[in-house]
Amino acid sequence: MKPIVLIIFIIGMILSAFASQMTFVEDAEKGTLTVRDGQVEVLTYRFGDQLKKGVDPKQTRSCYIHPLYSLDGKALTEDFPQDHLHHHGVSWTWPIVRTRGQDTQTWHPANLRQYFVRWHEREAKDNEATLRVENAWKLDGREVVAREIVTLHVHPAADEGRAIDVEIRIEAVGGPLTLQGTPDQNKGYGGFSLRGAPMFKGAGMTTDQGPLEKDSTNMAFRWADISTQELGVAIFVSPDHHGFPTTWLIRNSYAGFINASWPGLKPTTLQPGEKVTLRYRVYIHRGDATAGHVRQAYHLYHSRKHPHVSKERRYNDIP
Repeated sequence: MKPIVLIIFIIGMILSAFASQMTFVEDAEKGTLTVRDGQVEVLTYRFGDQLKKGVDPKQTRSCYIHPLYSLDGKALTEDFPQDHLHHHGVSWTWPIVRTRGQDTQTWHPANLRQYFVRWHEREAKDNEATLRVENAWKLDGREVVAREIVTLHVHPAADEGRAIDVEIRIEAVGGPLTLQGTPDQNKGYGGFSLRGAPMFKGAGMTTDQGPLEKDSTNMAFRWADISTQELGVAIFVSPDHHGFPTTWLIRNSYAGFINASWPGLKPTTLQPGEKVTLRYRVYIHRGDATAGHVRQAYHLYHSRKHPHVSKERRYNDIP
């Protein structure tokens, strides 16, 4: 090999290795932390208060993911959509929350929402990254009624897809905390949700039971996917999830919306100090559900001993 060719080859190898490195980019003023894989953005976690220009301040929100990006850096989620202003990227909110003797919610704007407290872990090495953050649910911006620990583990991208494991641990603070999906029209939605970008309107919807011909409400599935012919995103529910398999709200009528509903129509109450841990995998892929091998990706996830966190790490013992 000629010296000049060798030099070019070595430079190419170095640049290729650099491109696979995970990094964090924080913008303290905007209240965002972005995970990058080389030059490609993977996701942005919005820890600070967010409000779109011209939108009612009651829609202020924080502690969620947006955008979630495709393997090629295209935004897969939407925030503050005009048809449903309360939708925001990848989030975990509930339409019925009972605490301190009152009925409230985090799904629509109310006097209860999440607030950033502190980072527990921000580790990026080689081609994977872990982000762990503590949030507080506050009534009227003051009284803490729940403590929330969210862990995101970003796996390296393969040719066809990338997996992001999400663990959400909620602990009741100072009194009972009841969560419930909305009983409106027997929908039962609430919990871990993804509001898709406009490209997902009319896109294909697929679950472990096969393709869906229309929007689905309150049906039990192990996973759900929404895809165009070029790209898609799926949510997998961990087999150790409470009430597995969960019911779902899945829509492509006005945009792509996927919600692994929990606890559904039946309320769940946490006593002070009691915790619940919810685990999911977000799977981003090329092509539709078939081309992206979503079913095979779920089986791989399901078969692992502890599919929710790599290196067999558990966060249930966090103080």
